Amino acid sequence: MPYCTATEVKEAVNYPSTGAPVSDAVIEGFILDSQEEIENLYKTHFGNVEDSGTADGDYATTTFSDSTKAWTNDAYVGYVVWIYGGTGSGQYREISANDATKITVSPVFSTPPDATSTYRITKLGYISETVDGSGTDTQFTRKQPLISLNELTIDSTSVTPSYVYTYNSASKLLLGTADVEAKFFTKTTPQLIDMKYVFGVYPMPRIIKRLCIDIAGIRTLISQIAGTYDDFTAVTLPGSVTGSKGEPYVNIQSSLNFLQGEARGIVYGTQSTGQVSADFRTGSTYRPFVVFG
Repeated sequence: MPYCTATEVKEAVNYPSTGAPVSDAVIEGFILDSQEEIENLYKTHFGNVEDSGTADGDYATTTFSDSTKAWTNDAYVGYVVWIYGGTGSGQYREISANDATKITVSPVFSTPPDATSTYRITKLGYISETVDGSGTDTQFTRKQPLISLNELTIDSTSVTPSYVYTYNSASKLLLGTADVEAKFFTKTTPQLIDMKYVFGVYPMPRIIKRLCIDIAGIRTLISQIAGTYDDFTAVTLPGSVTGSKGEPYVNIQSSLNFLQGEARGIVYGTQSTGQVSADFRTGSTYRPFVVFG
């Protein structure tokens, strides 16, 4: 599910619902480009819910079914399924396959779903990474914010995720329980730490949706300026003569300036960003593709 719709972008740039100078298909492409830019900017994913329901069969450590669905085969590969209620609540797993009614996940569920399990399919991020150890009992994940640690291996020793303290907003892992299989994130040689985890922001803050509308709107107006200047400005003359005229460039530029200013405010902090704060903007040297600041 995109962060926003072509209709919302057209409303932001005051396009008509039909007959706009830039097609919906082109605007939808701009929306996808803008989503990717936003995820690169904030170094995270924003987890829209793509579908939801209740498990009703094929209960296993790697599968469950929902017979009410008619999904396209493998449409959700790479997405994250979240068991948010009932048996197995709180588990997040990457979807490795799906058919019309069944979902297959990896790694295995620690508690298999049953008829009480409610789920959501989201666009949160799932990553498997190998990194250097810190040499201490504390390690930070590269992607943030952390949602769920699914697997952890330290120098070939498998560590039970439930034994690891996780500080999700800080993306911090701490080894500290009596039962934990390792006491330090070993750094004797490089690349000894293997982690699989879910990260991202859910629900998606409204300000991120607005940022996507702004950036897609900027791209849309630039496309219009570079095109034929087709537009929709009506003209009525004496004698009941009607027609249309090209909209002056200065009007388009005014809209462009407004969207650029609003996007600047969101990204650089002059507007409230809710959950998306400076804590998530880890890539301070990143420069947005669309120049709005």
